Amino acid sequence: MSSPGALDQATAVVERAAELAGWSWDSVTGPEAVAVVESIVAARSFLDAALLRGIDRLEATDALHPLGWASVKDFLTHLTGGHKGTGGGLVRTVEQLRDLPEVQAALETGRVTLPQARAIAAKVHTLPRVHEFRTTVAARMLDLVDTHGHDASDLQTAFGDVVRDLDPDATVVNSEKEKAKAERGAHHARHLSFAEDGHGGVRVKGYGTAEDAERIKATLHPLAAPVTTEPGACGGVNRRPGQAMFDEDGVATAAACLTPGCGHDGRDPREAGARLWDALVDVCDRLAATDDQLPRDHGAKPRVVVLIDQDSLKQKVIDAGLAHPGQTPTGARFSATAVRRMACDAEIIPGVLGAHGQVLDVGRAQRLVTAAIWTALLIRDRHCAFPGCTRMPLACDAHHVVHWADGGPTSLDNLVMLCRHHHVLIHQTPWVVHIDPDTGHPVWTPPPRRTLDDHRKAGIVYRPAQPRAA
Repeated sequence: MSSPGALDQATAVVERAAELAGWSWDSVTGPEAVAVVESIVAARSFLDAALLRGIDRLEATDALHPLGWASVKDFLTHLTGGHKGTGGGLVRTVEQLRDLPEVQAALETGRVTLPQARAIAAKVHTLPRVHEFRTTVAARMLDLVDTHGHDASDLQTAFGDVVRDLDPDATVVNSEKEKAKAERGAHHARHLSFAEDGHGGVRVKGYGTAEDAERIKATLHPLAAPVTTEPGACGGVNRRPGQAMFDEDGVATAAACLTPGCGHDGRDPREAGARLWDALVDVCDRLAATDDQLPRDHGAKPRVVVLIDQDSLKQKVIDAGLAHPGQTPTGARFSATAVRRMACDAEIIPGVLGAHGQVLDVGRAQRLVTAAIWTALLIRDRHCAFPGCTRMPLACDAHHVVHWADGGPTSLDNLVMLCRHHHVLIHQTPWVVHIDPDTGHPVWTPPPRRTLDDHRKAGIVYRPAQPRAA
């Protein structure tokens, strides 16, 4: 089916479904209602299968990125209007069914429903990555649907019996557990140390998991590739390719090779180990030169931030003899700011919260997003504040609700913590955020959902199918 054909078919389904939803149901008899509901459920199963295929295509074409969506799961959660994680669950099902074509085919032919397919796929993917064993277990569970009519709950319950029947000695199941145990042991034994040898050099010693090693190698190997130069310009064994040599006036020179009788023909003179070392140094240099990658936490030094409500903090100050109930020793009423200042320790900052959890004070606010404002933002939002996102503060920016260029202040009531993906999304899509004046927390408004009228206005019109020739 071509793309225009698929769009026509989907639009036709929307039109017919809209007609059915507006049907005069009082005229439908009881037996007809039974048949109608059965037909709707069958149609829904086919639509679920088509939806998963469409999601698979969305991921393959990356069509959502130009529209500002950070991920397919975010788009689906918004589109379906479901609970947080709805989109992620659909994407996960698509990925799981790629490895289980028999279950995918059963869904597309109406043999199972989406809940049944998801139950099978989710359970099978808890098994060791032995394709033949997983396929056999999935086939047995499909048989339970055919022979006993198992629903999703029944399939989850029967899963253990199916696995034990096919692997009575737990040979396959335990093989993955032993491997995982060994990996955990390697993770706990990880270390890295540098020891000076007393001769101007350093010995590096370390140990880690094979997974971590692959990540390190994937980063270093491209930078450790041999570098070709002009013959005779290798610069000596102590010089990395690309590293400048300078004369007395600080002018870069192409110094001759320091190796006597060098016959350098333009190939990289470094051994593989030397290239890997140079790549490691290069990676560190690049990271150090990238301001927004290192964990500086917006200029804030590591401190402990203790969250406490205002009344409790006041009582602790009173119990310590620093003030009388409700006022300072001089008789003046004291604010959250004053209480925080009295209770503040050099490395412990009480973050004073109001009745609704809003930040009342963490120190003096300044015009820029300084350490104090960032700490307040961290206390309030905890992580990326976009609905359903929990990316850590290290990966987040302080976003101005009203843009600074439009007169928006750099203050807590005009800032929200967003990860890079969602920071881009809010600038490029109709998502809207504002700070609730009562609670002090961000409130999100998603883009409006597209209605059938919107489809019609966009020129997507239902074209009735032509009757088949007799």
